[in-house]
Amino acid sequence: MKKILKNSKLFTGFNENSIEDIVSASSLRKVTKGEMIFHEKDPAEAFFIVGDGKIKIFKLSPEGKEQILMITKQGETFAEAALFGEGYYPASAQAIEDSLLMVVHKDKFLTLVKQNPNIALSLIARLSELLHKLNRLVEELSLTDITTRLAHYFINIIEEKKLSGQPIVIQLAEKKTILASQLGTIPETLSRSLAKLSKENIIKVDGSNIEINDLRKLYSITEGL
Repeated sequence: MKKILKNSKLFTGFNENSIEDIVSASSLRKVTKGEMIFHEKDPAEAFFIVGDGKIKIFKLSPEGKEQILMITKQGETFAEAALFGEGYYPASAQAIEDSLLMVVHKDKFLTLVKQNPNIALSLIARLSELLHKLNRLVEELSLTDITTRLAHYFINIIEEKKLSGQPIVIQLAEKKTILASQLGTIPETLSRSLAKLSKENIIKVDGSNIEINDLRKLYSITEGL
């Protein structure tokens, strides 16, 4: 568990004593592809660090439509915000591949937070980051069409991974069904948007690889031009 903690973004740079304290408040859990980790409205009894694999955090509409809020992978955390809310998970979590999770138990962890200001500061920074991401998601889903959302998605990957080259090549890490849910649409509509960008020679689709042929036009789409 120490290795998972030291590789996590939330606890980067923590000293050995703090790592030991967090380990003492935690346990390991293996989950298989498709397994539910928790459902929306379940009591929030822990948060999680991904040691290996991928987890999707999502909500279901009354009609059963899935909206993925985020996908967490190795080194990332999820459900930490639930520890400080109403005591329930505000969304559901499911493994999209076999995964190893570090489960940080609520009661023991909150005791550590009171004793260690560094943990509290790290949590504040993480919660601020989550709020920013969710605000951006709400804005994109409510104010932009699917092609604009798709362009934003590509630009975010390019900027986060600092990709370059002629052309820039993005490898889609998720299946189209999952990507469509992330973007608030259905696979058929996503395919039409990919085809539209391809027809305009902005991108070229080659299986799971996306070649960016015209980065300037891609940025123009995100800016509404």
